[in-house]
Amino acid sequence: MVAYRAHHGLTGPAFGKGIANANMLVYPHLKEFAEEVDTLIDEGGIGILTGEMGIGKTTALRHCFAKLDEHALHVCYHGSSRHSLAILEAIVESLGAAPARLRSTLLRQITQRVARAHHEQRKKTLIVVDDAQMLDDNLLEDLRLLTNFEMDAHDPLILLLVGHPSLRLRLQRPVHLALWDRVRMHYRLEGLSSKETAEYIDCHMRDAGGNGDTFASDAKNAIFDHAQGIPRRINDLALTLLKKSAQRSLKKIDAKFVGTVIPLLRKD
Repeated sequence: MVAYRAHHGLTGPAFGKGIANANMLVYPHLKEFAEEVDTLIDEGGIGILTGEMGIGKTTALRHCFAKLDEHALHVCYHGSSRHSLAILEAIVESLGAAPARLRSTLLRQITQRVARAHHEQRKKTLIVVDDAQMLDDNLLEDLRLLTNFEMDAHDPLILLLVGHPSLRLRLQRPVHLALWDRVRMHYRLEGLSSKETAEYIDCHMRDAGGNGDTFASDAKNAIFDHAQGIPRRINDLALTLLKKSAQRSLKKIDAKFVGTVIPLLRKD
């Protein structure tokens, strides 16, 4: 068994991305975001989710997707790509068709597939594009045009753009005003509070088969002070603390030990 797991009595990896949904900390921002997406899906349009690197945008999406009705909604999620054709091809594939070669044909394929799902199954389509601040201007315009359905009062295609805070500023440029005018939802994800950070650590420890008592209360406060509530930083520091404490045969992690490990983390 991995040394830090054996030392702390853990049965699985700690502070990773694979935490079970049942053990995930559902803090207020996740609830609010899920409610915002529910409204967007019902009313249609374009939504934006922004946040700093490591703030938990992927976690927010996971929590949201787990609550969606797969019988009423088809979700197409796509990570970043600097090649706009690759993203359009991936969307076509996720809709169950073989991608064409021409850009215009790809757009037509998407439109037709979305319309068919809406007419035949009364099913909407949610296209989610991550790292959207990296998309080129032409693709952003293509995605906007895809939402221009005039079938009935309910939009069959919903677009959710996910990215860094700079995404909002970029979409407010004159070249994208037509897209910006269609934005019905903008949610900015913020970091965890001190209390939420402590609960977050406890959730991850339980998911790994342990408990939050491994980290003293003052250690959790020290982790918050260093990470400023950013989940990725919390994960990195907490895992390092588990490893270093195992190497030093410490069962309890306190603020003093956190203070000795943080400089080592920065050097790494």
